[in-house]
Amino acid sequence: MRDRRLAPRRREAEFLPAALEIQHSPPSPIGQAVMWVIVSLFVVAIGWTTFGKIDVVAVARGKLIPNDHSKIIQPLDAGIVRGIHVREGQDVRQGQILIELDPTASRAEQERVAKEHSAARVRVTRLRALLAGGPFEVPSDADPILATLQGELLRDQRREFESRLEAAQRAIEQREAAMAATQADVQRLETTVPMLTERAEAFKILLEGGFVARMQYLEIEEQRITRVQSLAMQRERLVQDQAAVAEAHQQKVALEAELRSTYLTELAEWETRATSLAQELVKASQRSAIQRLTAPIDGAIQQMAVHTLGGVVTPAQQLMVVVPHDHPLEVEAWIENKDVGFVSSGQPVEIKIDTFPFTTYGTISGKVLLISRDAVQVDKVGLVYAVRASLDRSAIVVDGRSTPLLAGMAVSLEIKTGQRRLIEFFLSPLIRHARESLRER
Repeated sequence: MRDRRLAPRRREAEFLPAALEIQHSPPSPIGQAVMWVIVSLFVVAIGWTTFGKIDVVAVARGKLIPNDHSKIIQPLDAGIVRGIHVREGQDVRQGQILIELDPTASRAEQERVAKEHSAARVRVTRLRALLAGGPFEVPSDADPILATLQGELLRDQRREFESRLEAAQRAIEQREAAMAATQADVQRLETTVPMLTERAEAFKILLEGGFVARMQYLEIEEQRITRVQSLAMQRERLVQDQAAVAEAHQQKVALEAELRSTYLTELAEWETRATSLAQELVKASQRSAIQRLTAPIDGAIQQMAVHTLGGVVTPAQQLMVVVPHDHPLEVEAWIENKDVGFVSSGQPVEIKIDTFPFTTYGTISGKVLLISRDAVQVDKVGLVYAVRASLDRSAIVVDGRSTPLLAGMAVSLEIKTGQRRLIEFFLSPLIRHARESLRER
């Protein structure tokens, strides 16, 4: 009804002057509708920013890797390439020979160490036989010439040992003989001295009775005194001879101990040498064995760096990479320090493959598997943490066909760490600046 009443007014106002026409024309309902639409949109926007939440993500750059990791083929020592048995992209089986290095140097080193080890063992056997007095049992792998020389040396050492002990024994016997002679003299004098003493006393009685001449008494007394002095000297000599015999026994024991100590010291040195050479032989054998570089897993050859027979390779040089077959892909990415505190295992992720723009081909979902416990230094980036994430699928649809993802593809990993109200994005900087300004002097 209201529109019907307004219609005549609009027609009447058309015949009025322009200024009066504007004054008498009713407002257009379109303007009011536009205003209400704007107000409604503003209210909805305020409500959405206040109550609506959006995902908070931490972004990390990385690449796709097999979950069993690609295996790098490297030589342990420098060498010359003797054979190349694979080519780029070739599939290989575990244990298959990839590269052969010239084994001449390593084999010569192994033979040298083996000979030295065998010689050390022969010397150890010889010294043990010398100390134990047993037979000389040569190891079966010993050099015959060396075994013969060591056998002759053992016989010479035994003769020397026995001759020196025999000389010491002869010295003991000589001193014992001298001691026995002295002891016999002492016994003889101990028997004759009492008799001479008795005769001297008898001559003294006869001298006092005037039955013998004084000269006869003095001769007997002189003999007695001489015998008594000789007995004292022989007793002293007997003590010296006994000491000499004891000293000779000690010298023999010391000589035997010295010889055994010398041989034991030499034995310990050669046993130590043999043990050290045994370890070196194990290393040399290992070096000789690894002159053939084999595939550690089933996979495909990539990144071949050697193509020339006779070329020289250096220790730990990357010669090629074996990428495993039939192993699910994972994402290995590096997350910055400022984000790592909000990332935990099990969080959902979105993976964007650089090769396939996500705006056209979409993203791949997954979840965080693990986060490293320590940071590593990366050039031009600083300290970052390694993150591993799984993929829900290992292929992406391109032009209607499924295209498999490949190891090494660069990706962007978006980890959903939580949700946040939109208004907080606008208020947080203001609140932070306000708090910081309140603390300033």
